[in-house]
Amino acid sequence: MMAKEGAIAIHEPNYRYDVFLSFRGSDTRRTFTGNLYNALRLKRFKTFMDEGGLKSGDPIASSILEAVEDSRISIVVLSKYYAYSSWCLEELVKILDCKKEKNQLVLPIFYDVDPSDVRRQRGAYGEAMARHEDRSRKDSEKVRRWRSALSEVSNLSRFDNRQYGYDYELIQKIVEGVTRSLPRYDVFLSFCGEDTRYSFTGFLYDALCQEGFNTFMNDERLKDGDQLSESLNAIEKSRLSIIVFSQNYACSSLRLDELVMILDCMKMKNGLVWPIFYKVEPSDIRHQRNNYGKAMETHENRIGKDSKKVQEWRLALSQVANLKGWHLKFGYEYELVKKIVDIAIKISNG
Repeated sequence: MMAKEGAIAIHEPNYRYDVFLSFRGSDTRRTFTGNLYNALRLKRFKTFMDEGGLKSGDPIASSILEAVEDSRISIVVLSKYYAYSSWCLEELVKILDCKKEKNQLVLPIFYDVDPSDVRRQRGAYGEAMARHEDRSRKDSEKVRRWRSALSEVSNLSRFDNRQYGYDYELIQKIVEGVTRSLPRYDVFLSFCGEDTRYSFTGFLYDALCQEGFNTFMNDERLKDGDQLSESLNAIEKSRLSIIVFSQNYACSSLRLDELVMILDCMKMKNGLVWPIFYKVEPSDIRHQRNNYGKAMETHENRIGKDSKKVQEWRLALSQVANLKGWHLKFGYEYELVKKIVDIAIKISNG
């Protein structure tokens, strides 16, 4: 078995992160928010959590505000002393701006606080805002924005930890909500069912799922039209596409249509593509020789040599054969499966 490692970065189309966590570190970093961060990461959501490098008096880092912009959803953990932090309040203003301008999802979590205290700035929230006003007499507009943001966020659909017996129950509900709000796949598998469904691709699918990757594998029971529609939708939502090129891959027009879509997403959305040459030569795919040549001739006889679709298929085969991937000629399949999964884990944790 010979292997060439693929690229080592998954680029999420349009966004660097799935989730941005806004929280007061001294309140919940080592407890609720830390556990929530871990739960989201275990589900393979790319989650931004500030490492706590700022010191008192420092301005909020531009990298944190950029992370807000580059996230699909922001979770705001409104704990007792959240409003004492000017950094948290600046994050909150930015989050709500992104909600308006980019339709970003915002999920407030009221952690041991009453939403009405946040809305009307009473109790600890009133004390915090009074302190900010005393310190910022020259910048009352900033405080006004903070007050407005607190009122606004308290009116959004939310979670309240007082309605749950244990934190882990609330965390489970939040992760379920994020999963529903951000439908996506980590990995899309394109393969010829008759060649590898019950062997290499089946084992790869199981290994990816065991490691928590949300992996799409087509349903052979669906009709061709329904299968293609489902596959194309999944490709658009996937971060990584793995193409298992086997002897009969090119015989299927469905697989070739998937291939064209995968390469389109690679170009337009920076999607990552890993080809696996399963007991076939990359040069046979690149030049459409042997089984791949016969398959393309069959397609040409069926729909015409000058057909635009056939030309797209031929071009896609030539292009994908030049990408870095893995070439399995002999040896143990489980070794290649493990290598692929290990690299996927490394990437997702990077």
